[in-house]
Amino acid sequence: MIRAEYIRFLQTLIAESITPDVRKIANIVLQHLDTLIPLSTAQGQRIKRMVNLAQENWSSTSSDILLPSEQVAEQTCPITQLKRLSVGPFRGFAKQEDFDLASELVLIYGPNGTGKTSFCEALEFGLLGNVAEAESKRFRNQGDYLKNAYTNSFMPPTLVGLDSQGNDILIIRNEALYRFCFVEKNRIDNFSRIAAQAPAKQTELISTLFGLDAFTEFVRNFTDTMDSKYIDLEGVKAKELVKKQEALAGHHQQLKTTIPEEIQNIEKEEKELAQEYRKGCTFPQMVDELNGTTDKTGLIKQLDDELQKQLPQKSNLTIVNLEHQKQSIETGIGKLKAKQEELSKASQQISFKQLYHAVKQLKESSPEQCPACQTPLDQVRVNPFDHADAELKKLEHLSHLQESVKTLEGDIATSLNRLSAMIKICCSRNHEKNPLSAIQISDEKAATIDWWNNLLQNLDDGSTSFKHLEDQVKQLEDADKVIETATTKRSEKQAELNRLREFAKKIVKLETRRETANGTKKKAEEAIAQFDTENAQLITDAEEEKIIVAQNQAIANAYAAFVQELENHKNGLPAQLVADLGETVVQLYNAFNRNDGEHEKLVNIRLPLSQNQRLEISLKKDPDKYFDALHILSEGHIRCVGLAILTAKNIKENCPILIFDDPVNAIDDEHRQSIRETLFADDYFSGKQLIIAIHGEEFFNRTHQIIGKEAAKKAHSYLFSPKEDHHIRVNSLKRPKNYVLAARELYDTSEYRDSLMSARRALESLLDKTWYHYGRYCDKSDSLISVSRRSPDQPWDLRCLAENLKSKFNKSKADIPNKDQIVRSITDVLGTDAKQPPWLYLNKGTHDETDLPEFDQRTVSQIVSALEQLDVALKVQEAQ
Repeated sequence: MIRAEYIRFLQTLIAESITPDVRKIANIVLQHLDTLIPLSTAQGQRIKRMVNLAQENWSSTSSDILLPSEQVAEQTCPITQLKRLSVGPFRGFAKQEDFDLASELVLIYGPNGTGKTSFCEALEFGLLGNVAEAESKRFRNQGDYLKNAYTNSFMPPTLVGLDSQGNDILIIRNEALYRFCFVEKNRIDNFSRIAAQAPAKQTELISTLFGLDAFTEFVRNFTDTMDSKYIDLEGVKAKELVKKQEALAGHHQQLKTTIPEEIQNIEKEEKELAQEYRKGCTFPQMVDELNGTTDKTGLIKQLDDELQKQLPQKSNLTIVNLEHQKQSIETGIGKLKAKQEELSKASQQISFKQLYHAVKQLKESSPEQCPACQTPLDQVRVNPFDHADAELKKLEHLSHLQESVKTLEGDIATSLNRLSAMIKICCSRNHEKNPLSAIQISDEKAATIDWWNNLLQNLDDGSTSFKHLEDQVKQLEDADKVIETATTKRSEKQAELNRLREFAKKIVKLETRRETANGTKKKAEEAIAQFDTENAQLITDAEEEKIIVAQNQAIANAYAAFVQELENHKNGLPAQLVADLGETVVQLYNAFNRNDGEHEKLVNIRLPLSQNQRLEISLKKDPDKYFDALHILSEGHIRCVGLAILTAKNIKENCPILIFDDPVNAIDDEHRQSIRETLFADDYFSGKQLIIAIHGEEFFNRTHQIIGKEAAKKAHSYLFSPKEDHHIRVNSLKRPKNYVLAARELYDTSEYRDSLMSARRALESLLDKTWYHYGRYCDKSDSLISVSRRSPDQPWDLRCLAENLKSKFNKSKADIPNKDQIVRSITDVLGTDAKQPPWLYLNKGTHDETDLPEFDQRTVSQIVSALEQLDVALKVQEAQ
C-alpha cells in the first residue's frame, strides 16, 4: 500500500514546477523504500539514514521520474468478475485449495477463526499484490506474514477472471485498478473509533477508511528539513577556519584597544580603592598593610588572631536578684507560719469537716435512714445529710486556708531552688576551698526551709553561708561587667576586620583582572605570530570542502521541497478519494438506515478534506443546518457512514467486484437487515460480483432469503469449519439455504416433513417481503396492515398476517405489481381453513408429533409451488 501510493505521488512530480533535485530525492526514496519504511523520527532514525542515502547516491541518481509501465498506461479494468482462485500454502491454508467463483454472488460462511480472513487476504494479494494488514503489523517482508506458519511456506495465490467477452484471463496484480474493490471491517472499526479521539485526529477519517494509515505514518516520519544537526551545510573545515580567523581578528582587537583600555581602567580603580582606604595611600602600600609582608604581619591577620581568643562566659548573677530572693523567702516563711498557726487553732473544725464529708458520702448507700443509728429520716429530729451540707458551707474558709498554705509552700520552694541555683553557679566558678560547697545541694535534692535556716547560721569564721554567697555574687557581677566591656570592644574589632576584608576582596579582583589582561595580551601576540604556519593545511582543506558543502546544500534544499510536496500529496488524498461522492454517500447511508424516521435521514454530507475540517451532515428535518456527525451520530451510524463512503467509491470507480470481509463484525445488529437489502434487493450493486465473508450464521441464512430462489440457486456458497491438521476445512453448500429452494429440493427427494418445515420458514420470510411490497406500491388511502400477537415478546400470528395481507392486496386501489399472482399464492398456502390442509400441513411439518398420518404429496406440492410463485412475484425491486 505504501509503495503503490508513493508511486502515485511520483506521478505528481513530473510537472515542470518541480526541480530536478527534488525528483532526485524522490527517486532515491523509491530505490530504498523498504529500508526507509520501518524507520521513524525517534532519535533521528529516518533523517540520518536519508542523509547517508542521498550523499551516497546523489551523483548516480537520475533526475527523471521513471514510473513502472503499468502506472503510466491508462488504467482500465480488464475483467468483469472473478472466476477461479487457487490458494495455498498461504496464511491459514496449509495446502492448495481451489475455489469456483463464477457467480455474481459468492458467500463464505464460518465461525471466527476458521480462515475467512485468509481467504479475503488471498483475494487482496491476488488483486493488489500486497496485504494491508501486513503493513499495519509492521512486517517488513510480506512473505513472512503470508506464509503458513506450520508448513513455513508461501505460494502466491492464482486468480482467473472473465473479460468483457467472457474469456478466461489470468489476473495480473494491480493495486491501482482493484484497491477500491475491498471493504474491510478493520477500517470501518477504526473509522468509528475516531469519534472518541481529539478533533485534530478527525482529519484522518478518510485516510483511515481507505487504508492509508500506513502511508500517512510513512509521510509523518520524514523530518521537515535537513538541518546542520544531520548534514554539513557550512563546512566543518570552513567553520573551523572562520572561527580561527575570527579569533585572530579578536587578538588584534585585544592588542589595539581592549587590553590597553582594561589596564587603564584597572590602574584607575586601584588608585580610587587606595584613596578610599586612606588618604594619600598608594595601592602597593595598601596591599602590604592589609596582607602583610615577609617581615611584618598584616592588619587582617592581626585582628583575626585577636578575635580567635574566646571570652569568659557571663554568670548573669546580681546582688539585686539575690536580695530579692532573700526577701521573697523571708516574707513567704513569715506568712506560712501565720497560716499554719491559724490551721492549728482550727484543728477541731477540721475533724468535724472530715466527719461531714463522710456523712455526705453515705447518702447514696443509706438515703432513707440515719447512717449512724438506722433511724428512718422521717422520725429523726435533724436530717443528718442536710445538717452535714449546712455545716460544710460554714467551714468553707478552712479549704481556702489550706489552699493558701499549699500556695505559700510552692512559692517558697521556687525561691529556695533559685537560691540553690545561684550557689551552684558560684561553686562552678570558684572551685578551690569554696565555703559554699558545704551547703550546695545535689540535683536530685530540693532546697528546704531548714536548708535556708542553715544558710543564716554563723560559721567558724564568724560569718554566715549567706554572707559568703553575697560576696561571691558581688565578685561575679563585677566580672560580668568586665566581660561586657570586652564584648563591646570585640564587636568593634570584628567590624574593622570585615571592613578590611572587603578591601582585600577588591584587591584580589583587581589583581586577577590585571593577570587576565596580561595573559590575554601574551596569547594574542603568540597567536598572531603562529597563525599562518599552524593553519596552512586547514586553509587547503576548507577550499576542497566547498564542493561537498555545495552538494549537501542542494540535497537539503531538495529534501525540504520534497517533504513539502509529499505532505501536500498526503493532505490532498482525502479530497481526491471522496471527490463527487457526497450524493451517493447520502443515498447509501439512507438506504442503510431505511428504518429510521424520515427526519433522521441525511440531506447532505460534508466530508473532512483538509486540516481542522469536520465530518458534517444535514438532516431532512433541518436541511440548511449542519452538525458535527461524530458528535450527534451513534457509533453504529458512524459505521454506516464509513461503509457508505467505501461502497460509494466502489460504485464511482465502476469496480466490477465488491469484496466485503465480515459485515457482521463491521455493522451492528440494528443495521444488518438494511445492509442486506441495500446490497441484494436495491439496484446500487446490480451487475457487480459480490464476494462476502460472514461469521454470522443468521446473516448467511437471511442473505439466501433476500436474494430470492433464482439468485440463491446461482450463488456459490462455501462453509469454513474449524481447522484440521492446521489447514482450513472448506466445504461447498450441500443443501440450499434459501428456504424456497430447500423446500423444492426436499420435496423432490420425497422428504415431505422437512420440505414443509422449510416451506414454513419460506412463508415467514416471503410475507415480510410481501409486506414491504405492499408498503411501497399501495395507495395512500389504502388501509394499514394490522397483526395480532399473543404477548409483546412473541412474534405476530403468521396466519393472521397472511390473511391481512391477502385482504389488503384485494382491496387496494393501487396498481400493485403482480398483485393477482401474490393473492393467488397466499390463497393457495392458506387453504380454506386453518385446521385443514395446506395450513395444517405447515404446522404439522414444523412441530414434532407421534403417529402423524402421511402427508399428501399433492398438497405439499401445492404449498411449494405457491411459495415459488410468490417468490417470483416479489422480484420487483423494493427500495425502502
